Amino acid sequence: MKKSLFKPARIGFYILMLLSFFMLGLFYADLVDAGKGQGLAGGAIVLGYGIMFSAIAFVASFFIAHFLEISQIKNINWVLLGILLTTVGYKMYQFKQQDALENEKNVPYQNKNTIPTATTEPVSYLMFSNFTDATMPSIDLKNHL
Repeated sequence: MKKSLFKPARIGFYILMLLSFFMLGLFYADLVDAGKGQGLAGGAIVLGYGIMFSAIAFVASFFIAHFLEISQIKNINWVLLGILLTTVGYKMYQFKQQDALENEKNVPYQNKNTIPTATTEPVSYLMFSNFTDATMPSIDLKNHL
């Protein structure tokens, strides 16, 4: 019995494996902090993890599809679709949270207090509390040098 590798369920399986494992590769790179402290190369490193995971899964999907029945592939397709939608939804939620936090930081500060503050009294005479302004001692620096 010859099995066709290009039935619609199998083609969907190949595509879902590719996309699901791409997202899982990105999450793995985030988990192990693959791009931290790498500057501009960090994004390329994380993308490389995603491409590596998806390429391995894509090649493996041909072998898996060859040995499984169509009903099993359909069930796996639903699981892969759930994984893909969950990971994409989670990332979208993270981006929206991060964007809201950035917008909150960019709001200029507005002082809501319109009442002027009271003027403070000078405290420089605390050392000489027994002197008044008229009897304040003066220091002549020319004689001390």
